[in-house]
This record gives sequence, C-alpha cells and structure tokens, in this order.
Amino acid sequence: MGRINRAARTTAWGVTLIELVIVVAVMGILLAVAVPSYRAYLVRVHRTEAVRMLLQASMCQERIHATHGSYDTSQCHFSSEQQRYRFSYDPVNKQGQTYLAIATPSGAQMADACGNLSLDQNGNRTADDSTMGSLKCWNGR
Repeated sequence: MGRINRAARTTAWGVTLIELVIVVAVMGILLAVAVPSYRAYLVRVHRTEAVRMLLQASMCQERIHATHGSYDTSQCHFSSEQQRYRFSYDPVNKQGQTYLAIATPSGAQMADACGNLSLDQNGNRTADDSTMGSLKCWNGR
C-alpha cells in the first residue's frame, strides 16, 4: 500500500525535439524580418551625417559670402568621420556667385536609395533618387 508508482512521481523537465525546432523556426523568422529593417534604419541614420556636412558647408560658405561678397569653394571642406560620405563642390565656380555642395555615399552607405545629396547657394536640396523624393531623403525617411 505504501508503494507509489515511480513513473507517476517523475515529471519531465526536458525539451522535446519538436519544441526545439519550433523555437529555432520562430527565431529564424524574427531574424529574417528584423535584420533587413535594422540595416535600412542604419542607412537612414547615417544619411544624417551627409546632411550635417552639407549644412555646415552652407553655413561656412554664407559666412565667407557675408565677409568677402563672394563664395569660395576652395575653403570649407568637410569629411565623414566614419568615411560613409565623400564631400565635394561641383562645379567649382571661379566667379564666386554660386556653389553646389555634394555628399557622395561610399562603402556600405552606397545601399542608400537617396544616392548623392546636394545643397546649393539658394538652399535647394536635392537627392539623386527620383522615386523617394528629395524631401524624404533630407528629412531622414
């Protein structure tokens, strides 16, 4: 009467193979969705570096214009700290009446759909991609 069935007393604490496969499958699905979204987010975040460089160049050129009466594209060259963008003026204006500052993506940032971002003396902001639109590219979307 005092004997208890040993099989009835033990409880299973292990994980079955089916449960393990289900967990791995769920993790795979989550990673398949999360990783591309995260990479796209990083590209958008790093684009703000190009916007910062172009706005700094514009402010510098406006200070030069206020002091000397003309723009000087031989000055005010900025560089990307992480080398995600290359900065240049194009074309160099000899008369000093206009400028066009361009940030060209490099490295992993070349996956950015916006492409080159540019800013001129009138504050016109452009992006190479016509499908996204310059406003979305400049506003970080």
